[in-house]
Amino acid sequence: MRNLQAEQPHTTRQQVGHGGTLAALRHRNFQLYFAAQVVSSLGSWVQITVENWLVLQLSHSGLALGVTNALQFGPSVAFGLYGGVIADRCDHRRVLMFTQAGMGLLALAVGVLAGLGVVRVWMIWIAAGAFGLIKCFDLPAQQSFVKDLVGTGDLANAVALTNLVSAIGRTVGPVFGGLLLASLGIATGFVSNAATFALVVAMLLWLDPTKLAPRARVPRASGQIQQGLLYVVSKPDLAVTAVVMFAVFTAAYNFQIALALIASRNLTGGGLLYGILMSALGLGVVTGSLASARRARTGVTVILLWTTALAVTQLAVAAAHSITLLLPTVFAYGLSAGLFSVTVINSLQSQTAETMRGRVMAVYAVAFLGSSLVGGPAFGALAEWIGISGAMDVAACICAIVALGTAAAQLFR
Repeated sequence: MRNLQAEQPHTTRQQVGHGGTLAALRHRNFQLYFAAQVVSSLGSWVQITVENWLVLQLSHSGLALGVTNALQFGPSVAFGLYGGVIADRCDHRRVLMFTQAGMGLLALAVGVLAGLGVVRVWMIWIAAGAFGLIKCFDLPAQQSFVKDLVGTGDLANAVALTNLVSAIGRTVGPVFGGLLLASLGIATGFVSNAATFALVVAMLLWLDPTKLAPRARVPRASGQIQQGLLYVVSKPDLAVTAVVMFAVFTAAYNFQIALALIASRNLTGGGLLYGILMSALGLGVVTGSLASARRARTGVTVILLWTTALAVTQLAVAAAHSITLLLPTVFAYGLSAGLFSVTVINSLQSQTAETMRGRVMAVYAVAFLGSSLVGGPAFGALAEWIGISGAMDVAACICAIVALGTAAAQLFR
């Protein structure tokens, strides 16, 4: 096994390019990627919306809906680290062509079955499991491919802009999904998402490979998952970032559950109120991503700052009992979440050697998706036991303890 301590990134501090908030968009390859990802993110959230509705229509069961989501996340948690190995070994662009085409075909298949009126829940479960398995390889390749598109100088800006894409999709996509459900039917949501995957594949083919940043691929060898984990553990800042992000994702990123319960129980509102709160959250994430794009800051200290901000804003959301107070506090909650996410990804990217990038970003993907499997059910159960405000307070306390404990440990390291 190679000496992990000797495997150092080329730079010890994040290099930030000049050019302002949209600096990464001066790269033609990133322009194409960014545009395609905006459309693809919208399509993904359209499918999530119509798929959840379809499962409920077919089963009338919240459990069936939970199983569907677990099948989409579970494989990435179980096999995601191997996806990072593949990202380090293979050409990112080629991997993404296969994964995006595969997910597009799955969306098209379910759309056709829904259009013919023969779709059943077990069919959706098979497609969801296959989708989750493909995501094992797609997510690490996507995270690593950003550096290929812009190089080191504009990497921080590019990460912030890709996080902005996700926030836009989360905010606007469900609205389009609802409109499609009301006007054109369930099948259209799946077929339209399949079309967005086809667009991404076309974009990948259209990229100029000569303008991609050069990278050394890792040769096939045994023990590469273990090597990646040892690499993270051997670098204190990476190890601390990994622990903090899993704890924060688990405690603070249960947005959909928290806001749905606040809208329906605390304010006795309906779907419209839930949509308004989700839009306020999404606007906050967008603002945080744009702020990070303007001036990227990395490192454990900044991560702990945004962890503390998440604790404070969750306490504020828990204490707000009117829509007038909730809108600004939910916006601040989203703002803190956007800043935290971008800072974590940029910190991981800037501190990682090129030959380890895929595996380190796979750790991020596993932490993010794994936290959904743990945090969602735990938060929901806690809200049933002590109420939604109490659950938010507990989540805030966890974030505060993580921030204070990690800061103390850093002082005595």
